Amino acid sequence: MRFLFQNQSVRVLGLIAVFAFAPYLLFAQEIERRQEGVEEAEDHPMISRYEGSVMLAYEHADYDLLELPAGDDEEGEFLYKPTEGEVTRLLYAAPEGLSVLQVHRNYQMALQDAGFEIVEECVGTGSTECNYHFRNFDNFGRSLRNIFMGEDGSYFLARKSGAEGDVYVSAHTLLNDTYDDLDGRPVTALQIVEEKPMATGKVEVNLDAEAMAEDLEEAGTTRLYGIHFDTGEATIKPESESTLAEIAELLNEQPDLTLAVVGHTDSRGSLEQNMELSHRRAEAVAEFLATEHEVAASRLNPHGVGYLSPVAANETEDGRARNRRVELVKVP
Repeated sequence: MRFLFQNQSVRVLGLIAVFAFAPYLLFAQEIERRQEGVEEAEDHPMISRYEGSVMLAYEHADYDLLELPAGDDEEGEFLYKPTEGEVTRLLYAAPEGLSVLQVHRNYQMALQDAGFEIVEECVGTGSTECNYHFRNFDNFGRSLRNIFMGEDGSYFLARKSGAEGDVYVSAHTLLNDTYDDLDGRPVTALQIVEEKPMATGKVEVNLDAEAMAEDLEEAGTTRLYGIHFDTGEATIKPESESTLAEIAELLNEQPDLTLAVVGHTDSRGSLEQNMELSHRRAEAVAEFLATEHEVAASRLNPHGVGYLSPVAANETEDGRARNRRVELVKVP
């Protein structure tokens, strides 16, 4: 956009007016952008909105990390519970005339009736602890001004255990006094995390025979992430064949080389189960190389160590993915 002015004074005043008005234009555009898709969005299938509420914003990720306020430790340091899985975030404005406590308790009681336990709660901004729950909450649903500015801020975190992972629901509610269009109505942000394994194997980092040889020469071992199995199984997936072909090439180039094939798992399941599974996977690799690439079976010694030799923490899916691997160890 270009503006032409007759003199310098008018030009300066004109620029001041343009830049003064720019934040309001940006704000309107940002609100419009945030509202895109909200009309088509639906409540989470597990939990509905408070009756009569209006949805202000919606976000969903098939897999993401969300840190949920979870009280403080023995030294008074505030804690956040890191949770990974399917993440849904919903922002609602409740009907006029309701108190924060009415909305807060309705969500809380409905979840408890469904088998959730309340693991953290604060009611009212009078407590320092409750203020912390809102301090680091981002501008979800609105921008330029934090929607979580107001009175009677309350919060709870609920959890329900499941066979495939826990489900967490957090609810931030307060009387909004930032936006005139909300008229001081209770605003609630629901955050739902359904723990589940992340889909892996989408990125390949395959070592070729030369890289494997260098690792074995320098460290006596090489880690392989290009050999894939179904969860809880020892059947080798077809996409593993390129990595296995490189192992065969390595062995062909070094006819005196003998390797221990070591299977590793993450920590899900018992130690006994993982020891057995990791050994079967190592055996499957040795057998594949012997039958498909004619490598002498005496040159491959399969072993399984389960989760006893991690290279990362098993508390996150990223760590568990790094721990699930096959290692080749040079046998003297």
